Order: sequence, then structure tokens, then C-alpha cells
Amino acid sequence: MARATVHGTGIEYAVEGTGPETVALLNGIAMTIAHWKPVAARLVAAGYRVVMHDLRGQLLSDRPDAAYTLEAHARDLLGQLGIKRAHIVGTSYGAEVALTFARDFPAKALSVVSIDGVTEYDAVLGATVASWKAAALCDPRVFYKAILPWNYSAAYIAVHKDLLAKREDAVASLPRDYFVAFGRLCDAFMAINLTKDLHAISCPCLALVADQDILKHRGYSRIIADGVPGCRYEEIVGAGHAVVIEQPEAVSDSLLRFLAEIKVTVP
Repeated sequence: MARATVHGTGIEYAVEGTGPETVALLNGIAMTIAHWKPVAARLVAAGYRVVMHDLRGQLLSDRPDAAYTLEAHARDLLGQLGIKRAHIVGTSYGAEVALTFARDFPAKALSVVSIDGVTEYDAVLGATVASWKAAALCDPRVFYKAILPWNYSAAYIAVHKDLLAKREDAVASLPRDYFVAFGRLCDAFMAINLTKDLHAISCPCLALVADQDILKHRGYSRIIADGVPGCRYEEIVGAGHAVVIEQPEAVSDSLLRFLAEIKVTVP
């Protein structure tokens, strides 16, 4: 991994592969670069160059004492590593950044993929994110226990109890400023207002959703699929919201199929 200073903020990033087309993988709100590794390996094996980074405010990057926005994250991506054009793939919070990027920098987006993303939220999702922020600012273990059932399917939780307990211990060891920054990321999400702009996204688009996602359910991905001209819609069976972690092979299969089917011109 390496570090770049983008708009005055230190951004931790990793680049794998040397293919002619770049795929940028954007984290969910509580993710870090390592969570993408199985997907990145498949993309590199298929001949793509893969860029991953922790967003400002996330684990490995700087956590400036300032408000975050989806637009600022999109600008960070544009300013990072000299990316000229790329396929922009994001999951959850990263999906919302990806869609913002495709809207704001259409000449730079070869395609955009939203995995369990939204462009608006209802009272339930809004209350859930507010509860996550409150828990993050209250106690690390309360925070982890609060987000866990929203992120994983029942089957994954049942089978991976020991792994999830270790993840709770890891989260509990994080510094206070990680949780303060998480609260700022929640605030950035709560300002989302993308549905009205979906028609302006002109690149090929895939709305991918896990069928057991109870946080950002298929109804939100249907909004994206209906709003972006020519957008494709696809479901992954048997996974919860953290589908990139639960079923990286299925995510990779969908991405590779989509990328192989669209036609792009890379300068």
C-alpha cells in the first residue's frame, strides 16, 4: 500500500494489476481496503488494474476534523493517483460516492456499479444510520453490536460467530477519533439527494443488490435501475448487506460479466 496527499488529506491506497482498464473499488462506510482483496484478485486475474483506497475519515486514511460530503469523496478519487478514466464500483456508502462521481465527472467514468447503494432514504434507514452514529459516539462494542444484524445475513451470522467476535474485539481497540469520523460519514450520508440526478448519468450502469439486504433493500436499487438510462439490475441470492464480504465470488462474477458486456474506449 501507499499514501497520497489529496486536497490536503492523507489517503491510503493500493494498486494491483497493470491492465489497460482501471477499476476503482469504493468502500462501504465501515470497510477498509482489505475487505476488497478477494474481488480485486479476480479482477486482476481477468486483466484489469484495480485501485482501492480508504476514504477520508476511514480506518487507514486521515480523519480531518471537518464535515465530509459525497462530493468531496468523489473529488478525492479524481485527484488520487492521476486516474484518467475508470470503472467506478462502490458498495453501500461507496456506491453513493460512485454515483456522485459518475454524475459530477461523466468524462472520467467508463461505467458505474452500485452494490447495495441508495440515492435517497426513508424513515427507517434514516433512523438506523442515526442510531449507528449515536452508538459509535457512545461505546465501540455497542456500536459493533448495533451494526452487525443490519449488515449480515442470518446464515452468515450463525456460521461465523467466532470470526464476528474477533471483529468486535478489533473494532473495540480502535481510537476514539475513528468513531468521531464515522459519525461525520453518517452525516455525509444523511445529506444524500441523488435520485433527481440519476437521469444525468450517461455511462453504463449496474445496480447490484443482495436479496437479503434489510438495510438498503432491493427497492433502493430499483430506484437506481429505473432512474439511470439503460441501467441493468441484478440480485445476488443468499447474502445480506455486506455482500462483498459474504459472497466475494458472486460479486466478482457479476462485475466481470458486466464489464465484459459493455463496450468502452480507453485512450
